[in-house]
Amino acid sequence: MAAYRRYNYRLRRRYGKNDKGPLIAVAAFVVLAAGSGAKVAHHGTSGGHGSTAAVTAVIVPAGSNLNTPAGWASALLAAEGDPRTSCDFSAVTEWEAREGGGFGNQASFNPLNVNPGPGAGWPGSNATGAWAFPDAADGLRYTVQTLNDGYYGAILSALRAGNSAQAVCDAIMASPWAASHYDGTLTANC
Repeated sequence: MAAYRRYNYRLRRRYGKNDKGPLIAVAAFVVLAAGSGAKVAHHGTSGGHGSTAAVTAVIVPAGSNLNTPAGWASALLAAEGDPRTSCDFSAVTEWEAREGGGFGNQASFNPLNVNPGPGAGWPGSNATGAWAFPDAADGLRYTVQTLNDGYYGAILSALRAGNSAQAVCDAIMASPWAASHYDGTLTANC
């Protein structure tokens, strides 16, 4: 319930007490038992890092096209509450390109190639090197959940600053997102 209250507070602070703004909810709240032990494994990692015990809601701007890299990047930034600056947009679309998931391959609706750990209970199925989600809203929701599992605070901080695509890329490379850390070559500019 605490996660729901934080989310609700964030909406109220952003849009006012009774106005949810021009956004629509596309995902239902998912309640996973606290302390269930379910783990999240991220692209390029073995085993899990964080608990998926959380309440998550993803907000997508009306009219979003989650079936394109640009549309998905914009929706991810909106769902996170991050500014949709050219810097953030450039960083996320480059990240999608480097991950290579989600568009026209086996990692359906999973542009950043997130993976659950054993027993996580995610919808969809295992795909080579990533997870295949049944629809774009699930892919976005579980990507947001993964980004907020405690291991990616530097990425979220860089996105919230919104003023440096390279700072976002540097935070991604320094994180455990990809075991390769993109060989230190993930770059974007704005």
